[in-house]
Amino acid sequence: MQLGDPAMGARRASLAIAATLLVLSAPAATLAHPTVEDHKQDDASAPKTPQEERALTRRTQAATADDAQAAALAVPGAPDDIGTWSEPDDWPVVGVHVALLPNGKVLAYDSVGDNATETYPVHDHTRATVWDPATNTHTDVRVNTGYNVFCSGLAHLLDGSVFLAGGNKDSSLHGIVQTHVFNPTSNTWSRGENMADERWYPTVTGLRNGEMLITEGGPDIPEVRQRNGTIRRLSTASRNLPLYPWLDVAPDGRAFYSGPDQTLRALNPDGTGAWQSYVVPRDGINRDYGGHAMYDVGKILVAGGGGSVKDARVIDVNGATPAVSATAPMAYGRRQNNLTLLADGTALATGGNSSGASLVDLNNGVYAAELWNPATGTWKTLAAQKVTRQYHSTALLLPDGRVLSSGGGICGTCDQVEYLAKNAEIFTPPYLYNKDGSGSLAPRPAVTGAPATVAHGSPFEITTPEAASIAKVGLVRLGAVTHSVDMDQRYIPLAFTRGSGALTATAPANENIAPPGPYMLFVVNADGVPSVAKMVSVPAVNAAPAVNLTQPAAGAAFFAPATVNLAANATDDVSVSKVEFFNGATKLGEDTSAPYAYAWTGVGLGTYSVTARATDGAGRSTTSAPVTVTVRPPNGAPTASITSPANGAVFGWRANVTINASASDGDGSVTKVEFFRNDGATKLGEDTTAPYSYIWRTAPSGTHSLRVRATDNSGAVTTSAPVSIRVRGLFG
Repeated sequence: MQLGDPAMGARRASLAIAATLLVLSAPAATLAHPTVEDHKQDDASAPKTPQEERALTRRTQAATADDAQAAALAVPGAPDDIGTWSEPDDWPVVGVHVALLPNGKVLAYDSVGDNATETYPVHDHTRATVWDPATNTHTDVRVNTGYNVFCSGLAHLLDGSVFLAGGNKDSSLHGIVQTHVFNPTSNTWSRGENMADERWYPTVTGLRNGEMLITEGGPDIPEVRQRNGTIRRLSTASRNLPLYPWLDVAPDGRAFYSGPDQTLRALNPDGTGAWQSYVVPRDGINRDYGGHAMYDVGKILVAGGGGSVKDARVIDVNGATPAVSATAPMAYGRRQNNLTLLADGTALATGGNSSGASLVDLNNGVYAAELWNPATGTWKTLAAQKVTRQYHSTALLLPDGRVLSSGGGICGTCDQVEYLAKNAEIFTPPYLYNKDGSGSLAPRPAVTGAPATVAHGSPFEITTPEAASIAKVGLVRLGAVTHSVDMDQRYIPLAFTRGSGALTATAPANENIAPPGPYMLFVVNADGVPSVAKMVSVPAVNAAPAVNLTQPAAGAAFFAPATVNLAANATDDVSVSKVEFFNGATKLGEDTSAPYAYAWTGVGLGTYSVTARATDGAGRSTTSAPVTVTVRPPNGAPTASITSPANGAVFGWRANVTINASASDGDGSVTKVEFFRNDGATKLGEDTTAPYSYIWRTAPSGTHSLRVRATDNSGAVTTSAPVSIRVRGLFG
């Protein structure tokens, strides 16, 4: 976000005025740092020592222990009714940004330290860890690329790597143009191509073709990371949106915008982009720091946010116009809450504050979780967590069906009120317990086999000993969460049939319903108990490359023996492995790197149809439209002669001498005839159309040698024989 940008400055000023008015009129509706300057004012604090920061986590828990206990007592019930929360476990980072990895582990990263980010002068790294739920161990994967990726956007690439856009440049909270990729196989970071604009608080959305849409974070023009790693701007799709906008691929293939503000929109990311805004209002609430989740095909739940509202709505985007309907409100108003889709397609609301406080209110934390059932449209209050999870907290579905809740803190306000949650706790939902009140875990159906890759619209087999009892099969996209926004999650129910020891399920129909990338495959039995997920990948539909001949031009003519220079332009959504050049069915040669070219030498007489064929990294190929060229016999020079005046002609003093010429070309055409005196040394003029002539006005006295020179369409030149004339002087 450029502080010196006049447009951004005006935007900051208008937002700051709006925020001030909100504070004066309704404190519960105050927006959280809508601008960089507001964020700096919220977060201003003096740095604390590492010892002081470590103590903050303990002081936060101590200060809120009574509230947490009271919340737990307010929700009595057996584990199969309300679920259970684990004791909090200390972490090496604050879970400000978390992403589930295809290996079942969790990537988490925060900033350069526990203090407010603005208090650090140097931003050349980011603390990061990979947590293994199976062993409860951490691996340090600090970002040492020279950049702080705090407040970046994040989502999964096709192979399950995590793509990050933007971050934090300095203590003034400028964004960065850098992009990063985390490789979960090697636990390493790499730099991607730079964006055109610095971004801080952007959203990243995986698109139907495997590209990554990057919106907001300051600049209003979106950008798209293409599958080959290059980035293009959507130059005709400028739109001023809130920071961290809510976007999901809709069944029509566009990115649907559901908040946090009230206007519903859709972005076509093809080409240079185009927005459509709908007149259908979502509601009257700015759901800043609320939650959203696509819980079914084309259906989105939004809940909480703004002034800690209880209100929730459902948006159906399956039709030409979105349809909004009310669903039951939550029991607790929430802001800074998270919405997490579970293994059975229900949605879990966790954390937040109930007072509408911008960032943190330790006296009004919401501890009880709530579960929304899409079949009934109702919420059920569940067990209360042990730690207040507010600003910079996250929640993430794990492959075993439990939910990781982590983070909170790293801001000036956080430091001022002594809020730091450098820890995590695990929620075990009621569906994992026996329904007898015993508190024992229920036996789970097992997925003993499933393909690693499932193609859109195709049937695939899931082996499970419990096939006869399976009631539901679904895909859940791996989550990638920060600032109450899960940029990746969606639940997709799958049609299936039961067989002996196996199910036959049908993959989602197309890439609009299931954008390509990594998913968790769950089966759920008749008692509502889910399996441990099997990781599957939904591949992108590989688009064929595009190719066209840029040289020679159609109809071009050459003279034998000719050298015909062939050149082509070729692009692909991933990579072009080679471009081959053909004369008819005969391959002439190939080039494996751009610019793609080949010199066809020694070409004899004839007419030829030449093409280029591009092949991409996946083996798909496209052949260009043909171009016809002709190779003619060697070019004959044109003829040229002066037809008048006659050799030896005499003209009077200062006469106008009309010079006429004849020129022809037996194997082409004459493009021009030039007229000269002084035996060709001085050009008088030229004529480009027959009959060729030139009037030499007020010719000077003396004897002159005239010549003409004809040039044909192939550049051949012939100069005529000279004609001598004399122009008399004044006295003869």
